[in-house]
Amino acid sequence: MTNKVYLIDVTNKSEDNIPQKIQTLYETTQFNDRIQKNDNIAIKTQFIESHDTTYIKPEYIEPIIESIKEKEASPFLTDTNTLFNGKRSNTDKHLEAANEKGFFDLNIPLIIANNTPADEIEVKISKAVFDKVKVAKEIYDSDAMIVISHITGHTLTGYSGAIKNTGSGCATRNGKIEQHKLAAPFISRIACLACNVCIDLCPEEAITVDSIAHIDYDKCIGCNNCISDCPTDAIKLNKIKSEEYMKAVTEYAYGAIENKKDKTLYINILLNINPDSDCNSYDQNPIVDDIGILASYNPVAIDQASYDLINKQEGNENSMLKNNHDPEKDKFKGLWRNIDSYFQFDYGDEIGLGSKKYNLIKI
Repeated sequence: MTNKVYLIDVTNKSEDNIPQKIQTLYETTQFNDRIQKNDNIAIKTQFIESHDTTYIKPEYIEPIIESIKEKEASPFLTDTNTLFNGKRSNTDKHLEAANEKGFFDLNIPLIIANNTPADEIEVKISKAVFDKVKVAKEIYDSDAMIVISHITGHTLTGYSGAIKNTGSGCATRNGKIEQHKLAAPFISRIACLACNVCIDLCPEEAITVDSIAHIDYDKCIGCNNCISDCPTDAIKLNKIKSEEYMKAVTEYAYGAIENKKDKTLYINILLNINPDSDCNSYDQNPIVDDIGILASYNPVAIDQASYDLINKQEGNENSMLKNNHDPEKDKFKGLWRNIDSYFQFDYGDEIGLGSKKYNLIKI
């Protein structure tokens, strides 16, 4: 696996020139030389349903699609359903969200890849957390894949990029449950008012209430639906378990590409770098100014390079950054002080997902 990470600068961006820059970046990677006529090419992205305007837009992907078609291969857009409540937890509404954002205008198949239990394949990986991982069959069976990630912060991983998008985004519902159960929420005895709101929010009937609320962890799937609407913020993410969760996601990324490691291209978009994921409905201010777009065949290297580039920047004062604004300071530690985002790079390097070492090539 090559350690080359290509960077194209987009510090003076306009929406009109981003697709052209992505096309230049894509051609530089020579991905078309790795695929064959009639290959099925999965393009893994996210069809965000919120009002947020920082998602990966269809026009960013269009040049890649056209280039793949010129190779007479067959691209398809794909994502998997979420565990948390929202449009993307339901396949029909997930497709509706994709349509609202204009992805159907790209005129290629759009597949929600974990529609039924039959759409799951178990991949043996024999790692520390999992012996086997549950990957969406349509994604796993593709001949090659392009993982396009919008780089943001994240409440459980601190930093979210190619590893997170691949590991969580290619997992089936059962696979996501395996991951999220490792960091299931907990309830503050002091803050809980025993108001019963969380009972109605739990899809698994895992919460009971007497003088306070209680979670049955045998039933809990870690969807975290109970957290967002708790009126006293008594239900918390278990960030103490974040390293176990990152291990799980990283192992799932390993399994998702196990049969096409050299035919998976990663594209990281370092524009509008928000403190939390695009799944959130609230307005967010970017933590640093726009940097550019990266591409690599090495998911660990591209995430390491993205992380390093972000931390070299001056932090934006109007963002959620509590500290660490200075260049070279860890911006993600400034956001999520109890989470060591770097752990996922170390673990990815350790299990052979990729290498932290990289050669940054500016184009």
